[in-house]
Amino acid sequence: MSITQRCFRRSAPLAAVFGALTVVASGCAIGEANEPEQTLQTLTAARQTIVSSVEATGTIEPIRVIEVKSQAGGEVLELPVELGDNVDQGTLLVRIDPRDVNNAFAQAEADFDVALAQNEVAQLQLERIETLHDSDIVTAEELENATLSAANARASLVRARTNLELAEDKLDDVTLRAPITGTIVERTLEEGQVVTGTRDLTGGTVLMRMADLNEVQVRTLVDETDIGRLEQGLPANITVEAYPSRTFRGSVLKIEPQAVVEQNVTMFAVLTRISNDEDLLRPGMNADVEVVIGRQEGVLAVANSGIKSQQEAAQIVRALEIDADVNALISDLRERNRPPEPLETADGTTAEEGGEAEEEPEIGGVPMSEFQSMSQQERMRVIQNLSAEERGRLMQQFRGRPGGPGGGPGGPRRRPDEPRPAFVFKYDEMGALTVKAVMIGLSDFDHTQIVQGLEEGEEIVAVPLSLIQQQEFLNRIRSRSALPGVGGR
Repeated sequence: MSITQRCFRRSAPLAAVFGALTVVASGCAIGEANEPEQTLQTLTAARQTIVSSVEATGTIEPIRVIEVKSQAGGEVLELPVELGDNVDQGTLLVRIDPRDVNNAFAQAEADFDVALAQNEVAQLQLERIETLHDSDIVTAEELENATLSAANARASLVRARTNLELAEDKLDDVTLRAPITGTIVERTLEEGQVVTGTRDLTGGTVLMRMADLNEVQVRTLVDETDIGRLEQGLPANITVEAYPSRTFRGSVLKIEPQAVVEQNVTMFAVLTRISNDEDLLRPGMNADVEVVIGRQEGVLAVANSGIKSQQEAAQIVRALEIDADVNALISDLRERNRPPEPLETADGTTAEEGGEAEEEPEIGGVPMSEFQSMSQQERMRVIQNLSAEERGRLMQQFRGRPGGPGGGPGGPRRRPDEPRPAFVFKYDEMGALTVKAVMIGLSDFDHTQIVQGLEEGEEIVAVPLSLIQQQEFLNRIRSRSALPGVGGR
């Protein structure tokens, strides 16, 4: 009996492949060795609702935080707000003991009056000296001294005026009011505490922080293999532990350009904005974010275990010695789904602008449209075989430089539900295992949409690739070793 038959004997060489399979009881006849036989698991194409998404965890944080600083020093006399209070713009937050700034203002005011009087006297003296000098009563040296004294008096007046203006400004520093309408998210002082005033580059001593919590954001780290599927404005569902039965709605605000590497995994920060009108979400809360890439209602679908990529299908066909050419099947499928060629115009160009269409970029031999629609496991297998240069080019295409976001050079972003080729395995009329090319669309964690190639109720076979790979490995060991019990003959 061939290994492509519906039933597989335990005593056959491929027993190691299928011995660990999840199988269903069958009515297969007893084999030549009088040992029971087993079948592969079958899957049925049925209507499903598919939601493709990217999930990540993060922390809720305010979008904008304002620091309330003091440039005046002294004892805190009034502190009418508490941590967590919602205050309107202009509300009194802190009042500091004004005695120091009042004394400084009074001193500056007195110094200004003195400087003003000295300037007036110096000007009058200069005028008298000039008159006497014209009458040859005073010497030139006395005139020069009077001129210098008048200049010094004017300079002292300018300094005194500047100091008075600064002292007047400091009168307002002892009364701090809310710069925005928001919530007190941090407070570092208490009433009666003495603060130190400063006017250095820091702008003053931080007394508290305010934030507008009517809108918050969640910062999550997303694996680089999923970044190409995200874009600004995509809807997101957010859940927090404080309200486990409630889902908050948000949208992707932006994807930060700088990568973050954690445990040798490259990720990018994704910010998701959420409306917080009910004031339920607090900074620091842990949040689970699900960014919805696409949704299809009531479409024909099968379980993901039954869908194989071109590379996986070729490996299974080779291991099970199925009489089929995977490359020819996929070429025929793409040819049947290729859009019609554009008509030529009178001037010899095509009806579409730009003449010949640009070839679709590939990653590791996989077209970009197919790569972006693969599952995360499939993409990781492709990426692991890329060189450093190819990985860099991949991230450049995902970020859309140059060209549209995520679509490669000059191209638009590929839709997650855009049809792409794949393969399924099924039994033919004779019970032999065969391979078939299909067009698939949107995928989620459990199911994949079937766009073309299967009918509702049609059955396919789930062939576990991991065990096929294990069998290929064992076969290679047997072919290279002559050890007893390992394949030696």
